[in-house]
Amino acid sequence: MTFSIERKIFIGYIINLIVIITLGLIYWEHLRLSTNTLWHWVSLALIVLSIGMLTTVFFILKAQLKANTQSGEELQKNQKLLQSIIDNTTNAISVKKINGENLLVNKRYQSLFETKEADLIGKTNADFLPKEVAERYRSADLDVVKTGTDIQVEESIDVSGEAHTFLSVKFPLRDTSNRIYAIGTISTDITERKNISESLKASDAFFNMSIDSLVIASEDTFVKINPSLSKLLGYSNEELLSQPFTTFIFPEDVAKTEEEIKKLKKGINLVNFKNRWVCKDASIKWLSWNATADKTTGTLYAIVTDITEKLKLEEEKENTLNALYESQQKLNMILENITDGVLVANTNKEVVLANDAANFLFETEDDSKISINFSDHFKVLFPDGKKTFPVQDLPAERALDGEITDNLDVLLKDLSTKKMRRVLLSGRPIIDHENNVVAVVVTIKDISRYKKLEEELEQKDRDARQLIGFKSTKQSTKK
Repeated sequence: MTFSIERKIFIGYIINLIVIITLGLIYWEHLRLSTNTLWHWVSLALIVLSIGMLTTVFFILKAQLKANTQSGEELQKNQKLLQSIIDNTTNAISVKKINGENLLVNKRYQSLFETKEADLIGKTNADFLPKEVAERYRSADLDVVKTGTDIQVEESIDVSGEAHTFLSVKFPLRDTSNRIYAIGTISTDITERKNISESLKASDAFFNMSIDSLVIASEDTFVKINPSLSKLLGYSNEELLSQPFTTFIFPEDVAKTEEEIKKLKKGINLVNFKNRWVCKDASIKWLSWNATADKTTGTLYAIVTDITEKLKLEEEKENTLNALYESQQKLNMILENITDGVLVANTNKEVVLANDAANFLFETEDDSKISINFSDHFKVLFPDGKKTFPVQDLPAERALDGEITDNLDVLLKDLSTKKMRRVLLSGRPIIDHENNVVAVVVTIKDISRYKKLEEELEQKDRDARQLIGFKSTKQSTKK
């Protein structure tokens, strides 16, 4: 049978009380035979005093026992409270002896190693971690003992197969003699924070290295700019950040810029907004803005592109196109007022331009339906009208080879009507700056009428000669 300490004290008190009373009675019996009454009273006093002292000791022990019991219960309650607190924190907490044995671990610490508390208490890191990892952790713990102060260290732990980074605060625990008897560790998982930090570093690197100018601004001032904008405008970061950004906008563009900012604040994104900015060297640059705003903070975020050269090129291109159009119109007027047919073809032998005279000759208004070698419309013959003229010797083919042809006399026989036309063909190559043929020009001069007039004149001349010759013969006969 097991007795509690309180019961044992009570039983000891009763036994001692019985012994004292028994001894007192025995002694009293001996004294009763004595005639000295003084000793009777002294003996009685001693017996009473012994009983009183024994009773006092009993109650003192009982009070101490009660106090110890209450202290033990309070201590246990506090330990449970402490354990409950550390078990419900997201931090991993452990307490180790100086030799590395675990004295206390919370649930988070247990979950990191997927091990129960019973398997960790009294064990060292070397019992459940790889040797090199355990030695690294042990070295950090010993640094606390050596320095006697708190330290912070980053520790990497594989949790469920994934690498996690913890910021561990290690501190010494001291006894009443101020000697270090244990090392406490509170570890906070900073993996996400570290990843965010790395992302922010990468973002800052991207922000600063971007070719485009990146801007974070309030309603009227720059909050953050990257070096590209400073380089673009020629001002230092301090100059751009210390003044309202409207200071640097071309005066005539300030009002419309402020209007666009008002739209941004209403949630309307800015897309390809163009305005002019005054650079430090007093030059003017056109910038294109794509921006959005955070409605909760009013912060503006923008990507800025220098479009000065682009606009200049577009203006030059527009001027060139206008000049080209004007030249084209002039050329068309010239071509349409030329009585000869004119054809322009590319290197694929496709007609890209024909004047009215050429359209009339080929009986079509669709330039692309005209064959540069006339094969779809005419049969090309020598002037005698009997022999076919070689295609490779026609002006278009020779011009494609870079040759010039002037006034080639041929007959064009219409494939449908069989009508014959006498024409003079000329060809010229169009050469680019690299001396390559990029197009050919063929002119067609219809000389059918002139040839007919020439034949009529020759016939009349022959007729006149015969008539004159006939009269001379008659006159000589009469004589």
